[in-house]
Amino acid sequence: MATRRGFMTAMAAGAGATLAVGPAAAQSGVDLTDWLSDVDNAGSVVDRTGTSETTVAVGADGNGGAFGFGPPVVRVDPGTTVTFEWTGGGGSHNVVADDGSFESPMQGSEGATFAHTFESAGVTRYYCSPHETMGMKGVVVVGDAQVTLPGGATPTPTATETETAEPRSFDGWLANTDNYDGVVDRRGEEEVVVEVGAEGNGGPLAFEPAAVRVSSGTTVKWEWVGPRRYDVVDPDLGYGSEQVTGEGYGYAVEFSENGLSKYECTKYGDQGMRGVVVVGDGPRETLSWQGVGAAGLLGSLLAVPLAAGVRLHAKTTTRAGKNFGRGDE
Repeated sequence: MATRRGFMTAMAAGAGATLAVGPAAAQSGVDLTDWLSDVDNAGSVVDRTGTSETTVAVGADGNGGAFGFGPPVVRVDPGTTVTFEWTGGGGSHNVVADDGSFESPMQGSEGATFAHTFESAGVTRYYCSPHETMGMKGVVVVGDAQVTLPGGATPTPTATETETAEPRSFDGWLANTDNYDGVVDRRGEEEVVVEVGAEGNGGPLAFEPAAVRVSSGTTVKWEWVGPRRYDVVDPDLGYGSEQVTGEGYGYAVEFSENGLSKYECTKYGDQGMRGVVVVGDGPRETLSWQGVGAAGLLGSLLAVPLAAGVRLHAKTTTRAGKNFGRGDE
């Protein structure tokens, strides 16, 4: 019987093995590298498509203080109203479009707002005039425009991907997840890291990012950063890590087909420690059966139908400065 388990392939690295990481292929589009070169919190495009209104914080944490926009780069549909809401941090700020299409008054009070509706597809750069040189800049990407950030190219979403996107709370799955602020677009990357035990939900009780969209064939690697005992479990797909304590512990799953994974930490899920991985075009009504396999010590793929996900137990470093070895249990 076809289930959404079919799009998941679990992968484990044997002793001495590493996971390959490749940069996204360069593609044509709008190059934002120079504009965002001094913006320290602009590593990804946050997907806010599918909603007619969205909010960007003014005076968010970034650039050495409360001198950021949160999120600094956001993708919306044409006709979306973006409300800029002041946090009260960092003194007085304004929001000024680089092309002159809008400019807010200077404000500093928590809860102050300024709204602008982005009617047409395109890319709008904006900044805070007193703090632009500190990196307080942002971008609104309207429609399907592809953009290049300092970290590399972000592929253009297709109409199918937009049409099949889940509701923003994923049927309520992330309704209590307070660090969920839209779907982070990481398509085009071979490996994506999600932190386990990041700050959120009243303590070190968050997956960061809480929701991420990746390409088919991407390996998602969960990395323990918090001090408590955590696990990563998707009972519907049938994968799950051990419940362990140990900074640097890692667990990885390769997602090989379009689909949706809703996972949680079993101990803290009810407190909001939940996450989502959207793969490619997202969920389909039926998914082809692919089976599940685990990579052996020599990296050969073994067909093991219905096998659960297996943890990374390599003692070597798989990314600079990161040891994905087994933590203390």
